Amino acid sequence: MHFLYIAQLLIIILGPLVKMVLRIVGFGFITYVGFNLIIGEAQSYLFARMGEIGPVIQQLLGLAKFDVVVNLYFAAISTRFMLAGIDKATDSRRNQVWRKPGGTSIEA
Repeated sequence: MHFLYIAQLLIIILGPLVKMVLRIVGFGFITYVGFNLIIGEAQSYLFARMGEIGPVIQQLLGLAKFDVVVNLYFAAISTRFMLAGIDKATDSRRNQVWRKPGGTSIEA
């Protein structure tokens, strides 16, 4: 008989907690998958367009390591979004270092 009361108590306590955790994990998973899908599509589109140009230009882009540049660019975009998300999650903002003259700053 006491087991029934303990089970009801656990359901009442753990039910909302499990729902909240699943909601948070689900939102993070959807955001991660969506962001990776968008970045992957942009990369594949760019590389497909690179394949349509002439062979001489393809060789020049290969010598210039253009594919490495594109991967670095998309990695920088990913890192920027990640850092923006971390700043928003921790609610930390950068302090402004430079102030325009004539305000509360000391003029030399």
